[in-house]
Amino acid sequence: MKELLSETTRHAISKLRPGRFEDACALLRWAGFTPIPDRDARGGSLAVGDGSGGITYIRGNSTSRTVRKTFDACDFSDPDVVARALKYASRAAQLHATTQDADQSWLVRLEHALTDDGYSLEAPGDPAAALTQLAAAASGTLADAAAIRQELGRLERALPDDTGALIGRAKNLIEATAKAVLAQRGEPVSDKDEVPALVAKASRALGVHVTQAAGPQLEQVKRVLSRLHPLTQDVAELRNRAGDGHGMTGVPAVDAAVGRLAARSAIAWCAFMLEVAMNEGGARR
Repeated sequence: MKELLSETTRHAISKLRPGRFEDACALLRWAGFTPIPDRDARGGSLAVGDGSGGITYIRGNSTSRTVRKTFDACDFSDPDVVARALKYASRAAQLHATTQDADQSWLVRLEHALTDDGYSLEAPGDPAAALTQLAAAASGTLADAAAIRQELGRLERALPDDTGALIGRAKNLIEATAKAVLAQRGEPVSDKDEVPALVAKASRALGVHVTQAAGPQLEQVKRVLSRLHPLTQDVAELRNRAGDGHGMTGVPAVDAAVGRLAARSAIAWCAFMLEVAMNEGGARR
């Protein structure tokens, strides 16, 4: 099968320096990879933890070669592998940019290579890439974004290996966002409210409920909102049928792509609500 992430892009990712060699290995494990240390580099020995309590001794501080060897052992025709590589690249690029002695030109080369492959470090269609941006939006918009950040962390940990958990976390993210918006606007929040009621209340509080749509493109706005808000109910219902809630056993098998679709739907609604909440006057006209 065709590789989804080119050799050029993988090489550019490997050139990022997220800090010390141990930091790069820890970051690879965080992204779901098992680091394969380079044992042929010249230099002194370096002790590296393998993540399970053991110690591996390698020669030299060879972050780039270790990332390359780790990637070479993976199948980049697999979308899940690509998602993990982009997850690593996004965090590594942020850390690389803070390193004074790092070659900053590799960030530009990586951006160009990713664009050629059809990806971006900030791709809104990629759940893993969108989570960091959503967390920043929540922190910059809400007085207390702790619940949202917690759900974002859980959602991130469910990517890309646990579809049931991913669907459940997507529903929880919607619920946390709605409650946070209501709290910010001084509206009462009841723990008994289900997702549809919370979404409706939060939407009205921000003036973006379908019945409140206004402006020169009234019908178009209504159609967009009439499709966006019901997605949240669909995610909640999917969670009840195929998510990890309620201690259910024998739940129907759901394709991983459907889990990512649920995550994207939740992110789209939450990002929209947070952006609107940033404006004191409510929805943008």
